[in-house]
Amino acid sequence: MISADRIESMPVPQPGRYDSDTYFIETCDALAALNVDRDTFGYENAILLLKPDAAVTGAMRPAIDWLLEHGYRIVGASAVQLTYLHLRALWYFNWHRATSERRRVADRLAALTPSLVLVIRHSDAEQPVSVRLTADKGPADPALRQPGELRHALAAGTYLLNKVHTPDDPDDVLRELSIYFPEPKLSAVISACVAGADATPDAVRIVDGIESGLERRSGDLAAAQDAIWQGLREVGVGNRPRTGEEWLAALADAEKRDIGVDPWFRIVVESSYLPMHR
Repeated sequence: MISADRIESMPVPQPGRYDSDTYFIETCDALAALNVDRDTFGYENAILLLKPDAAVTGAMRPAIDWLLEHGYRIVGASAVQLTYLHLRALWYFNWHRATSERRRVADRLAALTPSLVLVIRHSDAEQPVSVRLTADKGPADPALRQPGELRHALAAGTYLLNKVHTPDDPDDVLRELSIYFPEPKLSAVISACVAGADATPDAVRIVDGIESGLERRSGDLAAAQDAIWQGLREVGVGNRPRTGEEWLAALADAEKRDIGVDPWFRIVVESSYLPMHR
């Protein structure tokens, strides 16, 4: 727990940022009903979302190991099947900058497997856990990642296939909780986090359940291209695509001709070549 001296030194929350946001309000209402101080809870807890690209590539368990090795403690773990509505709620303030192509690929990615939502704590109370974890996670852009960061350790692939997501600050933590969890699940998650029991065994069990039914796949672009080309060649497609534009055209033609393409490898190729930002 945060010491009394530390609580007194915490910045006074600035009203207005999410005061009219339904998700934020719902979590605040749940905290109030449980007699839990919202500012302390937001300061002490962070969220890590392990997305379907982490599941498909076998990166969920290494992500848990990374957290434990870097002093984090898991106090909540739940499987969540993301939908396009989750994505639009999570990235509501930024999603207007995404291209329509990026949104469609992200929607297909979300549907591949359940995701894992972890609630995380850290013993160092010098900064909000969400701020620490967001910095430790590393950027979405692969070119900017550094050794020691979570995304670097997981060999996260493209800008879109970055395997993990975190809310940036305490207010975002509160907002995202009710995006993932409707009542009464929301209050149950909060209560478990306040109790503070180690949820690592739950996280491992959920990961085993998600990944046990999946064929492990590579997120490597060349491997995805080889796999797609093998299927296209078997149905008589003449020349192997060479450029990104040609790969996208080949995928569009396959869809038009109702030629089956592995959904994961299609996502890898499209996330590599489609425009991501408006």
